[in-house]
Amino acid sequence: MAQNQEQMTLEQIESHIKSANLEQYDKPQARGVTAAQQDLTGQLQKICGIYKGIRPILQVISNFPIIPASIKNAIKTFMKVMDSICP
Repeated sequence: MAQNQEQMTLEQIESHIKSANLEQYDKPQARGVTAAQQDLTGQLQKICGIYKGIRPILQVISNFPIIPASIKNAIKTFMKVMDSICP
């Protein structure tokens, strides 16, 4: 997304989340298959897909004035790690 996510409107965030199609990650697993048995690459793709979908929300929360600095820092640190994992 070209626009700085700190300046996104709620409508733009909602549109981003809808286009991310997060429902695809909420499908039940095949019978008899546990998450640990699934392919690691597939799991990482799922994690990154979900993260990219909710990243704008995390960005807004990390800049919200009433959120304590420690929580903002934790969110920003998490985002930095996830951005490095999910380019």
